[in-house]
Amino acid sequence: MNDAHPRTGRPFLLLAHPGHELRLFGWMERHRPVVFILSDGSGGAARSRIAHSLATIGRAGAEAGEVFGQMSDIAWYAAMLARDAAPFLRVADAMTAAALRHRPPILVSDAVDGHNPLHDLCEAIGAGVARRAAADGLDLRHLASAATASAIGEEAEAWEIGAAVADRKRAAVAAYAPLAEEAARIMAAEPDALRVERLLAPGFPWPEAWEPGWEAFGRRRVAEGRFPRAITYAEHVRPIAQRLLAGVPAMEPLA
Repeated sequence: MNDAHPRTGRPFLLLAHPGHELRLFGWMERHRPVVFILSDGSGGAARSRIAHSLATIGRAGAEAGEVFGQMSDIAWYAAMLARDAAPFLRVADAMTAAALRHRPPILVSDAVDGHNPLHDLCEAIGAGVARRAAADGLDLRHLASAATASAIGEEAEAWEIGAAVADRKRAAVAAYAPLAEEAARIMAAEPDALRVERLLAPGFPWPEAWEPGWEAFGRRRVAEGRFPRAITYAEHVRPIAQRLLAGVPAMEPLA
């Protein structure tokens, strides 16, 4: 891994959900990024995980950015169903303004993975911020981090963290009580996740036709009567991604 960043500004780390920062705990210790998180991680249980993430990034020497879990998962999904790009564009506005002030050398976002629509749109926000920054003369490198094993993207950088860092990362994972079950699943699927960290080169093309795993999950929940309506890629998510990638400011909901 090449860690020689030419600017003095801290890197930016943009995550869909609190807890994803654990993936890059060693990287956070080394680079002390400014961390932005879209959701409060409450899911359908109305219990925020933000306090746990504040503790985690504090242990790593990172700091919270202007956007840090102000909206619930339910609110983000409602915006998608309404085809309302404005909340996503406001995050892009805030992050672009912060990038132009602080001039980070790199922005790392969650990667598109088809596991959760907010993960997918997180990458679109990151790409949109990088494009906006470039238009204002800031060359901001955009890479992605895998929140799940299904992340899409070629490996750009990978490194093995030392034993002492791995011990601190393991302790941070253990302290993040709400994610105990999820952490166990990740460790089973990716045994090297504690000691190896990776960054991906994002490049999802946002094609007209794609059926992510989360779309089939949503249809099952509608059939079970648990959701009144399902979010779809073509109708809800791709149009918001296109708005983000176009670099336009926050606007009214899509017609």
